[in-house]
Amino acid sequence: MKNTKHKIGLILNDDTPETPLKKRVGLFILFLILVSSFEVILESVVSLNVKYHHHFFIIDAAVSILFSIEYILRLWTYRIDGEKPTIRQRISNITSFYMVIDLISIIPFYLSLFMPTGYGFIRIVRILRLFRLMKFGRYMKSQNLVVNAIKNKGKELILSMQVVVFLTVILSALLYHIENSAQPNNFGDIIDAFVWSLSKFIGGVGGYGDFEPITFWGQVMATIVGLLGIALFAVPAGIIGAGFVEEIEAIKADDDLKEKNTTLLNAFNVENKFSDIKYKKNVGLEKIKRKSLTFEDAIIRLFLTETDILDIANKGKEIRIKNYKVQNEPTRLIESFRHNASYGTLLNKNANLTIVSTHSQDQPFLGHFTYALSEYLNTNYISNEITGPTHLNSKYRINLRDQKVYENDEKSPLSIINDFRNDLMNTINENSLMINFVCSNAKNGSMHILNGGKKGVNEFTDSESTFNDLDKLERFYNSIEKSLKELDLTEEKLYSNVSKHQYYGNYSKKGFQWMLVRNKKVQNIQIYVSTEVLGAEPEYYYPIIKILGDNIKEHLI
Repeated sequence: MKNTKHKIGLILNDDTPETPLKKRVGLFILFLILVSSFEVILESVVSLNVKYHHHFFIIDAAVSILFSIEYILRLWTYRIDGEKPTIRQRISNITSFYMVIDLISIIPFYLSLFMPTGYGFIRIVRILRLFRLMKFGRYMKSQNLVVNAIKNKGKELILSMQVVVFLTVILSALLYHIENSAQPNNFGDIIDAFVWSLSKFIGGVGGYGDFEPITFWGQVMATIVGLLGIALFAVPAGIIGAGFVEEIEAIKADDDLKEKNTTLLNAFNVENKFSDIKYKKNVGLEKIKRKSLTFEDAIIRLFLTETDILDIANKGKEIRIKNYKVQNEPTRLIESFRHNASYGTLLNKNANLTIVSTHSQDQPFLGHFTYALSEYLNTNYISNEITGPTHLNSKYRINLRDQKVYENDEKSPLSIINDFRNDLMNTINENSLMINFVCSNAKNGSMHILNGGKKGVNEFTDSESTFNDLDKLERFYNSIEKSLKELDLTEEKLYSNVSKHQYYGNYSKKGFQWMLVRNKKVQNIQIYVSTEVLGAEPEYYYPIIKILGDNIKEHLI
């Protein structure tokens, strides 16, 4: 049921990505709106209504029932993120503009079933079915353009109206004092003068104001009122016109940004170094995207500007920028990541092994390293690509690895933490294996394997352990160390210094791993990978991923 609700929500919710199915459903609803509107119009022709009344009723009933189903499904799938909406949120949803329009467009049909159409009231109510035309705004960009242009210029429009009303009140007061003695019946008080001024703004519609000032200064005031009436329409028209121009420019800029964003993302599918292609193919990861792209490559090879790249990272999707040192020279790197969850990446393959990376946003290449490993093992993958404890933006300065709510099994006030926790609980199977990857300082060694012990204890212990079979874990550790030493030909032994809990601990009960151990009996180890390993050249980087993957399959699964 939950899966069905999610699928329907993806189709009906306005803020979900556009898909072929969603587009087809939208076109079908637009067709129903047009059919319904034509039926209402033709029904008003007496000769047609007498001859085809039954047919009109069938069309009205079918469309109303379909729109009723749509309305109910929109209410049901209001939240598809796993969070239970509050009463205030539900009321806000029900009273939102398009939901009100949806309700108004279906009520007349059900009222007509219980009330004779001879009543003048029900005839008027049935005309409200034409409100369905306003549903076009959900699916037609042109109507949204009008709404957004007015919305974006709302403050300016309100300010201009305030000025007009203020000046009208002053002029009405002056007009009253000038004309009252000459025309006490027509300008009996300031309210009469104000209403007369308003009637002139709209051309005297309704018959009120069929009189004019007769004094000289009264006529001067009336002339100013006439000029103000021009301003009443000219100024807002200019403001809305400017809003249209800005909205159109924004749409063009957004389309241009999306096109450049796609160009940049596609560049990650291509390796331009033979060595990268060779080593990826050797370990069976030839389909994995490249690790990164430099600013210079993006500018020279893709004809993007520096501003383009910064805008894509800020407003686009699945792109971020990192500062990184290459041979002690600072370099700006562009990374790509998959973004299909509020915190980053979720790939549920219903496997008994889950790779988790909670600090992919913080550390260059950690997301790529863990994703490549998960693809090599064909397993579940959860990666935090959005937040980090050292993020400069306070909105995203969140440590998803350690939270008090994990320890107490509580709900967090932050939805991103709840999403991460829910996805962990829903993706990771009972009694399965989870490996959480973190980045370590290069000076502490290339890799650390932890099973829950405290910092400084360089051995696996069954005290406060997150992995029960210590013999199996020891074999895994020894095999990793041996394989890395055979691979590592560097003088500094950058990739083969493997430790246990010498520099890092894994005992904090605020860590999400303990929540999984407690609630789902998950076997968990935590692996720290150094910046040297993550930034290694392809000849080491991909073989290290293969070594890790092969040893996980042989000793842990």
